[in-house]
Amino acid sequence: MTSVAPTVKFILRLLAPLLFVAQAALPAAVSSQPNILFLITDQQTIGALSCAGNQDVKTPNLDRLAARGVRFTQSYVAHPLCVPSRASLFSSRMPHELGIYGNTMDAVLETKGVPTLGELFQAAGYETAYAGKWHVHSAFPAYEKKKNTVPGFTVLPLGGKDPRQGDKKTEEKAPQCDPFVAEAAVKFLQQPHDRPFLLTVSLLNPHDICEFSSFEGFKKMAPSDPALLPPLRANVHDTEKLPSELIGDMRKTRDWSDLRWRQYLWVYYRLVESSDQLIGQVLTALDKSGQGAYTLVVFTSDHGEMMGSHQMVTKQKLYEESAAVPLILAPPKASPRVDRQHLVSGLDLMPTFLDYAGIAAPASLRGRSLRPLVEGNSVPWREFVAAETMEPEARMIRTSRYKYIRFAAGENHEQFFDEENDPGELHNLIANADLGPEVERHRRFLQEWMQSTQDNFGAGPKKLSEVKRRELAKARTNAPAKTDTPTPPASDPTSKPDVDRATSFAKKDANRDDRLSLEEYLVSQKDPDAARKRFARWDSNKDGFLSREEFISEGGNPKK
Repeated sequence: MTSVAPTVKFILRLLAPLLFVAQAALPAAVSSQPNILFLITDQQTIGALSCAGNQDVKTPNLDRLAARGVRFTQSYVAHPLCVPSRASLFSSRMPHELGIYGNTMDAVLETKGVPTLGELFQAAGYETAYAGKWHVHSAFPAYEKKKNTVPGFTVLPLGGKDPRQGDKKTEEKAPQCDPFVAEAAVKFLQQPHDRPFLLTVSLLNPHDICEFSSFEGFKKMAPSDPALLPPLRANVHDTEKLPSELIGDMRKTRDWSDLRWRQYLWVYYRLVESSDQLIGQVLTALDKSGQGAYTLVVFTSDHGEMMGSHQMVTKQKLYEESAAVPLILAPPKASPRVDRQHLVSGLDLMPTFLDYAGIAAPASLRGRSLRPLVEGNSVPWREFVAAETMEPEARMIRTSRYKYIRFAAGENHEQFFDEENDPGELHNLIANADLGPEVERHRRFLQEWMQSTQDNFGAGPKKLSEVKRRELAKARTNAPAKTDTPTPPASDPTSKPDVDRATSFAKKDANRDDRLSLEEYLVSQKDPDAARKRFARWDSNKDGFLSREEFISEGGNPKK
């Protein structure tokens, strides 16, 4: 027996480091506060889940998350555009309250004077980490040369490269960053943590669908056999007159055939699946870490995708495809189910996270905690959710059955849909006499909401133009000095000095999003009507913007 004690001591000395790691791996959530894993995709519409009954897309990893959590089927964003929506997710305030009207450089959340999600969790002792796309306003802080932080979060380093710098014709964006975002998240989860953590994992796809017409690889992706393509969406072709503010969006794709729309859907669903695969890696790492039993996992998207509905693509619409997004909450020991009853908003996520963590929620938050709903408690709930857009400027009120949309300008500026009988939103009932009282009720809801949030409806476009003008002026100030250009020979009076189109593009790209809107392009144009025609010709993919490549190659061709 005399030799046993030294042997035990020796073994304990060997095991001590392992015991320390094992202890550190158990989060403080064992006693009170859970970890929170926040998963975000970009541009994933609410129906792009196989667990939602969509047979054209396979999302096994999100399906297994939904199978152990609560999936909400009436989930809406505050503004269906990247920057405004993300600002709302992390502040629980409407974009107009923050002075954020679009994807503009002034949309820096930490300068808006409001409490933010990361800051509150960091102050409460949480370990806060962020991997991937941010965009309020630095799009990918991990790739920035200058110091750009996500307020309250430590930005995890990433491999790969900034996807905005590549050639949109030959390089798909998300593969340059998304696998490395998942890799960073996995590494974080594999590490020991002596405090509860809030980890945000933000993937770019399926946002790459925005490059459908420009990226050459997408042309080869879709199968040649039409039988393998998804069916045409039932609401592609409208039979009623739409609001005049939406007509411009329809012009971008007016030449698309039904086959092209189906190819578009096929590519979109593959991009959704690529994000699902990466989410699977993160969820597996969470399970292997042993921390899954102490972690609230939440999945959503910053906005949806029109997918050809009403002959429109991408976002910034208040139709269901653009404004409604998936939302899954899976806390430890949840009772799995689908919530088809309650109207929820991206504004609700911040107060929900605070509730689970036991952190006091500031009174300024617009959202409500979803925890009572997730736990199956019967609580009084809201009558409506609201959303907004700025280009075009519009507002939405969604109640349990109806949706009301009002545009700030143009003809046919009001829409009213019966979501139970017309989920495709093809029949505008605004003039239906039988529904007059319902229409008035929704108008009243909107008026009350605008008053409570100090919404100066109608002023958005002017404010957005002012922001863009300031950014353009700043870009011109910071642009490299012009190099001297040779004077044309006198013998050739028709010749003109060469133009550095890359420099010209940089000057015009006021908000630094690597593309030109029509408004940016028209600045300083001597003949606006002719410039509009040039813009339309050069916009080869008809997305309503000029990419760097389109501006340089198309604009540099004298025949164009």
